[in-house]
This record gives sequence, C-alpha cells and structure tokens, in this order.
Amino acid sequence: MALSKAANDAKASANETLSQLELEQRLDDLKSEIASITKTLSALGGQKVEDYRAGMERLAADAVSASLKAFDSARSEAVSLEETFEEHVRAHPLRSVGIAAGIGFLFALMSRR
Repeated sequence: MALSKAANDAKASANETLSQLELEQRLDDLKSEIASITKTLSALGGQKVEDYRAGMERLAADAVSASLKAFDSARSEAVSLEETFEEHVRAHPLRSVGIAAGIGFLFALMSRR
C-alpha cells in the first residue's frame, strides 16, 4: 500500500507538472493570439482613418468645385446684367439721365438729415 500511495503521489505530481506545462503553453498561445488581434485591429483602424481622410478630401474638392461654379455663374450673370443695362441706357439716354439725377437728388436729401 505504501508503494501504491507513493506511485499515486508520483503520478499526481507528474499530472500536475504536465497540467502546469499545458497551462503555460496555452498562456503563450493566448499571448500570441492577442498580439495578432491587436495588430489586426490597429491595421483596421488605420484603414478607417485613411478612408475617412479620403472621403473628406473628396468632399472638400466637391465643395471647391461647386464654389467655383457658383462664382462663374454669378460673374456671367453680372456681365449679362451690365450688358443689358448698357443697352437700355443707349436705347433711352434721356430717361437714364433723368433717373440718375432723381436718385442723386434723393441721396442728397437723405444725407443732409
């Protein structure tokens, strides 16, 4: 019986050592998996930042393009309005001078007060 108890104790000690080695191996495996997951998440985060930056650059380019189109449209409208006004003045010079004189007179009255 003493031999059997000693054998059982040796067997338990061997199983305990084996379990401890297995646990250490599993911990090492977990550490490497966590490192791999961390690298993957870091790469995904970097890609998201790049995607957002590219989207913002496209949005800024679109805004600049729209602003330039609006400016060109306003400028062409102003040129067209100026040409129309000039044609009207050439067609009716006395009326235009009378209107300009009336506006000047009203402005002078208002600025005196």
